[in-house]
Amino acid sequence: MSVNRGNAMLTSRTEGRNVASELARALDRNEIVPYYQPIVNLQTRRIEGFELLARWQHPIRQNIGPAEFIPAAEKLGLIGALTERLLRQACIDAANWPAHLRLSVNISPRQLHDSRLPKQISGILEQARFPFQRLTLEITESAVVDDIDLARLILGHLRSLGAHLALDDFGTGYSGLRHLQELPFDILKVDAIFVRTLCTKTESRKIVAAVMGLCQSLKLATIAEGIENDSQLEMLRCLGYGNGQGWLFGRPAPAAEAEALLKNGQSVVALNSVAQIAEQVALQLEAMPIQCLWQLKALYEGAPVGLAFLDRELRYLAVNERLAEMQGLPTAAFLGRAVADVFPEESKMSNRG
Repeated sequence: MSVNRGNAMLTSRTEGRNVASELARALDRNEIVPYYQPIVNLQTRRIEGFELLARWQHPIRQNIGPAEFIPAAEKLGLIGALTERLLRQACIDAANWPAHLRLSVNISPRQLHDSRLPKQISGILEQARFPFQRLTLEITESAVVDDIDLARLILGHLRSLGAHLALDDFGTGYSGLRHLQELPFDILKVDAIFVRTLCTKTESRKIVAAVMGLCQSLKLATIAEGIENDSQLEMLRCLGYGNGQGWLFGRPAPAAEAEALLKNGQSVVALNSVAQIAEQVALQLEAMPIQCLWQLKALYEGAPVGLAFLDRELRYLAVNERLAEMQGLPTAAFLGRAVADVFPEESKMSNRG
């Protein structure tokens, strides 16, 4: 081992011990505070809620990110107290938000060992008068759930109270599919590592498309993490992803900045045209046939123009709502019928011409 490498490891261990020794005092001094990152509707770019994140406002080292101190909090058994304090303050902050916005909160796998968790969360929300229906609890895919039966009981109780459950960082762990099978999730969050390489790696595009197909099959809502530019956004929109978060929409910020973002308006940029979206789907996305179907379905349903699929006999196979509205007919009036039967007068004029 080189001297430099040995010194680096020693420094890392020393900093780790310092973080652990200071963490309990930081909780007592309220140095760990909530930050909020917006979660937006990818079709409208309007804010749907915020994810609660933690920042340690250290008196010397300034802001310390959660990746540095959360593992220490779990190891020291302080993660429950930390989550409770952050959630309590977040409910107070969220009282100033529009009533439809959700609050997403990360739950440690260690907390899934405590059967008292639903009662603790319920007590915080009742005191703050914050409805369970506006709360989303996120559990990371890489979390090792030792007691799956207890976890199912705890999460089932929380969902029965009205909370939403999200499987976070999907695609980076080894137990995600088992969690989807065993636990009552209703939201899946695709990890940022795939979203950030969406435009540069074919494999990432295929994975993100495949996950969309999985969510459609299981009837799960979707959130894409790590969106940093409009190209990534458009690809995700074409694939049918509902919500997303990332630096394109806003970095984690204190409560005052989150409120300012809401007051300044939630819609940021006009959406691209259908032609641009179709071009991106055709040129940039590679996927298996079932994922291509979902891509086409997203484009078809979201188009601001009337669209229909016809067979070789010119019979309607599918009609989007826009076309039905334009003709003043229900969509059922088209299906299985020939164009000439639905619009006999137009067909006669066309034949005469």
